[in-house]
Amino acid sequence: MSLKLRTKRFLFNSGIWYKLSLMRMVPSIFNWLKSGCTANAPHPVKMMVIESYLDRFSVTNFVETGTYLGETLGYIAGKSGVECISIELSSELHHRARQKFSKHRNVTLLEGDSGKRLPEVLERITTPTVFWLDGHYSSGITAQADDDTPISAELDAILRHPIGNHIILIDDARCFDGTNNYPYLDDLIEVIRANGRYTTEVSTDIIRLVPCLT
Repeated sequence: MSLKLRTKRFLFNSGIWYKLSLMRMVPSIFNWLKSGCTANAPHPVKMMVIESYLDRFSVTNFVETGTYLGETLGYIAGKSGVECISIELSSELHHRARQKFSKHRNVTLLEGDSGKRLPEVLERITTPTVFWLDGHYSSGITAQADDDTPISAELDAILRHPIGNHIILIDDARCFDGTNNYPYLDDLIEVIRANGRYTTEVSTDIIRLVPCLT
């Protein structure tokens, strides 16, 4: 193994990698703030949003759909006491993640369509959980299922779960325009309102569902 790869793995396993990555993204974050936060938020901002909900509601379970390169998962898995589950459709990306997180005992990786696998995960969940729903086709190395996004099936499964005080964060709010199997944002909010257990707001390109009784 090369010195460069050994160094990268050390930084990743020690949690330093994400702090360095955040520092590299400071100019992008500054430009985003300067623009009035109108564009898609830089990825580090979204990771900090997820972290803020874990801290604010004292939640120790995190479920992600769409592992991709494992950047979000790695950041959250570095938090002490947080148990993480991530579902990835692509066999290649799942294999990469298994290698990347081989030493993380608090990470469980599942392969398959998150619209189908998330209900299996929910059967084992007995405490409030932060869900990060980001499992969708976005060309490149990502995999494509029957639908470009499984969000409707994912959200339906969570809203029907006996526990009604999860935190549900849905990425890419800008995509909810009725195309590529995405529902319209207004229709999605109507579904959530009909459920009656969550309030909704949209910020930093994230649809955020928070329990009403908090």
